Formats: sequence, C-alpha cells, structure tokens
Amino acid sequence: MTTEEKKEIIKLYDNGIGYKKIASIVGVSIGSIRNVLSDREERCPVCGKKLTFISGKKKKRFCCDACRYQFWNEKKKVTRYEHE
Repeated sequence: MTTEEKKEIIKLYDNGIGYKKIASIVGVSIGSIRNVLSDREERCPVCGKKLTFISGKKKKRFCCDACRYQFWNEKKKVTRYEHE
C-alpha cells in the first residue's frame, strides 16, 4: 500500500466515513484499513495527552490512573441511571 493511499484512508476516516465505505472507495480490505488506522498516534480519551507505548506490552488506553478512574466512574454513573 502506498503512502498516498494511507493518507487518503486517514483523511476519509477523519471526515467520518466508516471502515467498510473507505475499503470500497480505496479498493483494499477492511483489515488493511484497520491496520493503517491503528498505527496512528493515539491519545487519551479523557485529557487528550499523547500516549506512549512500550513494545512487547499491551497498548494503553489512558495516560494515567486518574484518567482511567474518571472515565470508568463517569461510565458507571451513566449506566446506573439507565437501569433505574
């Protein structure tokens, strides 16, 4: 896959187009789309800090424990009120 195709995939995804539609536009498999997008710079969903990864270890989703606790506590509050 060329760098132009990768740039186009990232641009389409940033514009809100899904994996399946991007795959049909670019002409590659959905797995290839997933691989290209997983290599992008990842950020913490709570504070937006850039995440650093250690090779051989599981990928982090949050930058620190405080962000992780905040995310899950907010999610717990939302689901708790939905069931009541």
